[in-house]
Amino acid sequence: MFQSFILFLLVIGPCLASSRDDVEAILSKFSLEENLTARLDKISKSFLGLPYGKGGPLGEGKEGRYDQDPLYRFDTFDCTTYVETVMALSFSRGVNEFETHQDQIRYTNGEVDYLKRNHFTDLQWIPENVKNGFMSEINEEVVEVSELKIAEATINFAGWLRSHKIQQIVIPDASVELKEDRILELKNLSYQYQNQIARLSYIPISSILKRPGILDKIPTGAVVNFVRPNWDLTEAAGTHQNISHQGFLFRQNQTLFLRHASTSGKVEELPFIEYLKKFDGHPTLKGIHLMKVNSI
Repeated sequence: MFQSFILFLLVIGPCLASSRDDVEAILSKFSLEENLTARLDKISKSFLGLPYGKGGPLGEGKEGRYDQDPLYRFDTFDCTTYVETVMALSFSRGVNEFETHQDQIRYTNGEVDYLKRNHFTDLQWIPENVKNGFMSEINEEVVEVSELKIAEATINFAGWLRSHKIQQIVIPDASVELKEDRILELKNLSYQYQNQIARLSYIPISSILKRPGILDKIPTGAVVNFVRPNWDLTEAAGTHQNISHQGFLFRQNQTLFLRHASTSGKVEELPFIEYLKKFDGHPTLKGIHLMKVNSI
């Protein structure tokens, strides 16, 4: 899920907003497909090979106060914007629906505002998209409750705001002075926020590697969140958090594949079990949290 943290420290790529015509063109390709899971599969597959969007490719559009990257685009993705965009397209039959769904997925109550964007996957993105009915948590449908572990982190929203650097203010042609003013503004606003506890259950990677049959219980089309319990990003982003990455899981010929926007450079897919093996005994990445995308 790097919605906001490590990605902010990377070089920001060019801003190429997609148009409403682009939305129509994409939706028209899948207009005959009624099944939501099939739409998620086909639409997400259509983006394979596109480049990874360093720096967070989406923002609040031309009216954004701090981040004027486009509200949507289809030429590049990071892990979270890939999941969000595919979901919004899969829910929608027209441009207006897509734009509404995209905003509802990305923002609290669908209100486009940098400070209301669901920056923190564990604290905001997951509970907001459960509350709005778009998603359901399904860990307990895959393993027994006794096998689950709990990740807990204190989200220091104020510390995160104070950690912002001038490179994170995305306003084309803005002067250094204006960007510095916006950074100071965010730091002044930080005092309005209190620490909050983010808590979620996860399936340990060690359990899956010992019993790969667990993967057979994961429904195709699920969203997977990769869990790093109490991950310390204080130096880089001013806070701890629990989630570092997101993607989709689709079954092909009895094999479960991870389809995601990878920091290796592009939207790709690979056998999920092979991906998990890379994190056997990893010092921080300990498990996965699973969600179902609901028909709406």
